Amino acid sequence: MNNFLLRILIGVSLALAAGCSTSTGVNDTASPNAVLFAPTTGTVPLPNILLTANAANPFLNFSGLVQLRPAGRPMNPQEAMAYVNQREVGGTNAVSGLNAPIYIRFSRAVLPSTVNSSTVKVFRITPGAGGLETAPLSFTDVSAAFDYSYTAGSTDLQLFPKFPLEPATRYVYVVTERVKDAATGGNVIGSVYFEALKSTLPLGGAFAALEPIRANVYSDATHTQVALSGYAKTMDDLIAAASVTTVTSRNDIALIGRFITTAAGFIPTDASDTSTAIPVESALRSFAAGASLGGLPGKTWTNAVTGVAHPTPDAYYSAVLGTATTAPASITSVTTGNIESADLSMDPVIVNANPGSMDLTGITGADNPEAGVLQPFRTGTQLTGFYHVPRNIPFVYLAPTTPNGSVVIFEHGITRQKEDVVAVAGALTAAGFGVVAIDLPLHGALAIHTSSDQWGVDFAAPGAPLATRTNVQQAAFNLDRLEFTIRTGGFAAFAGAPPSQNSQFKYVGVSLGSIVGAYYLAGNTTIGSSPLYSQTTLNADMKGLLSVPGGRLAYLFKDSPSFGASLNAGLAQRGIIAGTPTYLQFFLLTQSVIDPVDPATMTTPLAFGLPSRLSGRLLMQEATTTSFSSSGTALNGDQVIPNFYTRYFGNALGGRGVLGAGFDVAPGFAQVTYANGSLPVLFMLNTNGTPKTAAPAISAAATGPTEGYFQFNQSDVTHSFLIDAVHSPVSIQLGQRQMIYFLTTGLVIDPTVVSQTLPKTTVALPKEAIGAVRVPRTMKILGGR
Repeated sequence: MNNFLLRILIGVSLALAAGCSTSTGVNDTASPNAVLFAPTTGTVPLPNILLTANAANPFLNFSGLVQLRPAGRPMNPQEAMAYVNQREVGGTNAVSGLNAPIYIRFSRAVLPSTVNSSTVKVFRITPGAGGLETAPLSFTDVSAAFDYSYTAGSTDLQLFPKFPLEPATRYVYVVTERVKDAATGGNVIGSVYFEALKSTLPLGGAFAALEPIRANVYSDATHTQVALSGYAKTMDDLIAAASVTTVTSRNDIALIGRFITTAAGFIPTDASDTSTAIPVESALRSFAAGASLGGLPGKTWTNAVTGVAHPTPDAYYSAVLGTATTAPASITSVTTGNIESADLSMDPVIVNANPGSMDLTGITGADNPEAGVLQPFRTGTQLTGFYHVPRNIPFVYLAPTTPNGSVVIFEHGITRQKEDVVAVAGALTAAGFGVVAIDLPLHGALAIHTSSDQWGVDFAAPGAPLATRTNVQQAAFNLDRLEFTIRTGGFAAFAGAPPSQNSQFKYVGVSLGSIVGAYYLAGNTTIGSSPLYSQTTLNADMKGLLSVPGGRLAYLFKDSPSFGASLNAGLAQRGIIAGTPTYLQFFLLTQSVIDPVDPATMTTPLAFGLPSRLSGRLLMQEATTTSFSSSGTALNGDQVIPNFYTRYFGNALGGRGVLGAGFDVAPGFAQVTYANGSLPVLFMLNTNGTPKTAAPAISAAATGPTEGYFQFNQSDVTHSFLIDAVHSPVSIQLGQRQMIYFLTTGLVIDPTVVSQTLPKTTVALPKEAIGAVRVPRTMKILGGR
């Protein structure tokens, strides 16, 4: 399809660590300060090809024993990595994270001033034709694209990418001996094992088990075509390219690590032809369309609604709010019912035992939201659908008294439910929009638990990242099914100006609804052939307002003032203690598995030179924190999704221009200031390093901006300010006013400005608190054995 997609499945069989289970009888204690590396005991820096190249089959090696995996057992992060490698990317080891860090450990503390992009290097590797590495490797220094996180006195170094890495791409990191020991000032050195790997000759004797790492992997029996360079050739090539790498001899190197970023975000429609790879979110949308709409042919949907009821608006509002309430006059009718969809979280053990049928209805244990994972169904080599069990999804549709021909899909936040739509329905219907809402997976009517404080935990599935990833995919799939049901006339019989196939659709998400919204909107991008899409086609695609979203999801939860303590308590019960190497590895591997659905990942174009699929389509809202504790904990603003992670997502879309010419994937997406030019916190920059900002529209007749990132720093702003009139009485008015102008005119305004050309609108709001996030004291951690 294009060069980017052609390399999604690399087709290389790697077996670097084969035979490395044999003990050598030596240890690392001989080095005064060594970079930890002992592959015979599994002590390797991460990410690393060595982690998955010789990983046990998660179906055949359960609980550390050679036995069949029982059904109903979630895969922990390391097992999930092995599953992705073996089942989703063809054994290519293209599984490493796009937003996850590089994690390196030293045996003792190092001098912080010597840990930087000149002493610890990261290079992108460009292979030769066909993905071969027979010729000397070509290196591009990308060290400056990482933030170096090291605390004085510690032994842990993490390098976080400033922007998502490119999928299915090869990288190598190098720790040079220019890093200095904190106590002596001497150079750090390689471990005993790594020093052995510096050999230019084959290893034998005590180090024979390391030879598969030192040697090349070949693609042919005559050993003339190098599929993947071993450590010996990689070091030779680093030295040969010293003008780029700064490595002049093996003595300069204390450690190297190779990894390939995940290709699990893509799936070939023809398993025998990797050039047919498309984004998984696009494949899910094709499955949601089904055969009758020209989608994947394995499923035909009726697109009918069932269980239809028509409560009066007053009755519906009263039931939702728990007190007698008069609904806004702008709502003419309310309709509830069910759309046709399917659960996609299928237990792979059950699928293995029942591979012949895509519909697993009636098979005990197939539908399992803890142990399940999205899995393709193929007829021969052709993708025809995904294993599933049919499921009805409840909806609520609120019709406007005076329709404008458009429909807003609203998606609620974490631990909430679709009924939160009443908080925005007054403003939206007053502007003429029909409003429809469904529950997120494992929330509301789709919940397993009755207590809402468990809904967010069930969705996040800590410890079982394949389930986390699938829940995001499930949420987007249900939204696709809702959209197609409406577009094909499923709501046509409803009273009160029902939406139709000719309706214009908009999207509004809050919190988790914004996170899944990024995946949904990327997946409903109009894709062609040549080019795949353009800014012109994107401008005609669905627009979305994403209130308080975030990226780098595993770390977002770890650092959340609301979720972090509960998550740490659950991990501690499993012996994973905050700050330990096991803890850091847990989040790195979790992020790597869920990265194919991370909002930040969705900002990456499908080919170099194309815009992001989200370019020209989004308004992001931030609840800005302005007060912090001495430890840095947010005391106001967003105490659920830290501002850093909302900005990371926003910067992934609008801020990549700092990487150089051709990298600005959303030229029009900028930080939108207040009308007086003020900006609470600047974080987005242009290619030349100047602030990437835009003045807001101050007239409804303005021509721009039509996208952007806006920070609400009012004193009452909270995470749920867009829907919570009790805790954010000022900010909700401002947030919804900005929402209405964006959805009706396409403009991003400063909502604090009221003028003749930007008139104020009256918003009907519930008087009850809506949007509160509830968290259990201790989260349940899945993935146990």
